[in-house]
Amino acid sequence: MFSGKSLNFLVNFSRRLNRSGLRKFLTDRRGAVVLLFGLTLIPIIGFVGGAIDYAYAYRTRAKMQNALDAAALAAGRVLDVSTSESDAQEAALKVMEANLGSNFPAGLTLNISISGTVVTATANVTVNTYILGALGIDTFPVGATSTVNIAGGTFEVVMVLDNSGSMAGSKISSLRTAASNLVNILFSNQQSSANVTIGLVPFAMAVNVGTQYSNASWMDQTPGSSIHSEHFSNANRSRWWVLNKMNNVSWGGCVEVRPAPHDVDDTPATGGDSNFVPLFAPDEPDSSSSYPNDYLDDSGGTCKKPPNNDTQAQRRLCKYKTATPNTSLAFGTRMGPNWGCDSNPVQELTSNSGSIVTSINAMQAYGGTNIHTALMWGWRLLSPGEPFSEGKPYNEPNNTKIMILMSDGANWALGTSTHNESWYSAYGYHAQNRLGSSSGSTAAMRATMNTRTAQSCTNAKAAGVVIYSLALEITDQTTLDMLEACATSSSRFFTLDNSNQLDDAFEAIAQEISNLRITG
Repeated sequence: MFSGKSLNFLVNFSRRLNRSGLRKFLTDRRGAVVLLFGLTLIPIIGFVGGAIDYAYAYRTRAKMQNALDAAALAAGRVLDVSTSESDAQEAALKVMEANLGSNFPAGLTLNISISGTVVTATANVTVNTYILGALGIDTFPVGATSTVNIAGGTFEVVMVLDNSGSMAGSKISSLRTAASNLVNILFSNQQSSANVTIGLVPFAMAVNVGTQYSNASWMDQTPGSSIHSEHFSNANRSRWWVLNKMNNVSWGGCVEVRPAPHDVDDTPATGGDSNFVPLFAPDEPDSSSSYPNDYLDDSGGTCKKPPNNDTQAQRRLCKYKTATPNTSLAFGTRMGPNWGCDSNPVQELTSNSGSIVTSINAMQAYGGTNIHTALMWGWRLLSPGEPFSEGKPYNEPNNTKIMILMSDGANWALGTSTHNESWYSAYGYHAQNRLGSSSGSTAAMRATMNTRTAQSCTNAKAAGVVIYSLALEITDQTTLDMLEACATSSSRFFTLDNSNQLDDAFEAIAQEISNLRITG
């Protein structure tokens, strides 16, 4: 294969030969040496020129084929929502021109034919040779064909995207651009499509399902779940009751991880531990700086006397009544009962490109990283059952469920020497043993989070979800191995050295998803 510099040298050399009259030189009869050289040069030029000109023609055809596939899909998607063949033709031409760019050889002809549910696109162009012109071969014809079945299937795509604090700056900006471009490709720059729906899970340490679901049937309203009242001295008091007793604060929209085994499966929320519990970080004791989320006075509210110990200080309910919590930014999150609830709400599956792009553009980077709970909520957006039911049945013919999981870091947890044994997270505290790690050490908790993430990936793929995974600037080998194993295949795992590569990776994924509908 010739390098770019070698190719440019040979092309320029051939042009100089043409300008100086190569054909005249080869026909010069003066001298046997010249004749011998001329006879030898002809096959050399033919071999080298053929290789270079053929390589150029091949690259031209490959670019034209990719653009034609996108054009045929665009025509098919227009026909999903319109019966106008002229609109389909126009959409195909715009997509073709946009993908080829201004430097593509002139003279392209494009033909779109529609028969029933099949769109057939053909394109032809003539490319000039650089070297073979010296031998009388001035042009190569290049052609491509693409056939798309309009009824070739439907796709449900959910992007699970890291919005943690380490994504701040150029990373989150590049991610917004890349994700928006994927939406535009899958929707062929149309406002909607009958064949594609897209959802979004922005995540940090917890997932925000949206405050509008506070009264949803799948949200634990009373202490029905075994984890609902574990922070309080009175097991009959719900988290909603406690939130309502405080001033100037309300539920932020995040939820905790369900108790095992529901933390790794798609069991519908029908009550008990299958229901979802609102995230509520209790006020931690005043006694030590080792408690980072101390947002109330332990003797405040309606309390009559100080607590006897840290356990009592944290569990007592009187301090919440009529109290105003400190909700300032601290320790990479926001203090208060919504500790760790730093990301924007999820966007359910939608066929409206404007809705999903708006959610993408609103993404902000702040907080920690919990890949496990994010992955599970990506799966739940694709699921046909509650809490979100926009997904088609798992056995729906010709429907593909796709998850795109992207992170720039490892699962995060922090062990402490306090009676809680850890910082609060979507798993509660380690002392409650809901994560199931062997110890409260930071390393042990993170290892268990990786195990739960891997099991969730396995279960989602077993249910028929196709997973793409992307690791951005991750150097931790354990996390890299976990994300690669999570992907449906090694070809669907991307390692990215910098955020500038996000757009290319998302475009490659979008093109592969689109090509799933191309039949020939």
